[in-house]
Amino acid sequence: MRTTTINSFLRPSVMSSISITYEPHPPAAITAGNLATAGKHEYGIKSNPSDGQKAYYGALRAAIADAKNQTGEELTSWRDAVGKAELNKEPKKVVEEDEVEEEEEEA
Repeated sequence: MRTTTINSFLRPSVMSSISITYEPHPPAAITAGNLATAGKHEYGIKSNPSDGQKAYYGALRAAIADAKNQTGEELTSWRDAVGKAELNKEPKKVVEEDEVEEEEEEA
């Protein structure tokens, strides 16, 4: 998975943005189905540093929230798909009554 970058605002005339690119690499047994196999998003920061620090950082927080929400929704689908496959892969351990009684006696 690639990292998130925030474009520099060294040139105030250029609008800053947040770019997120990801490419999940699930285990081979997981089928992607209708899930996106990669994602790339760009979120513009609707303010410039010249607009003032408060306005710029408010717009930056809004862009980060949008990025977090959209990317989170997309990656949650992958987490759910992998999690369901892992649950089906390993059987749950059944504790027998004898083991429970032995543990109680030891305590």
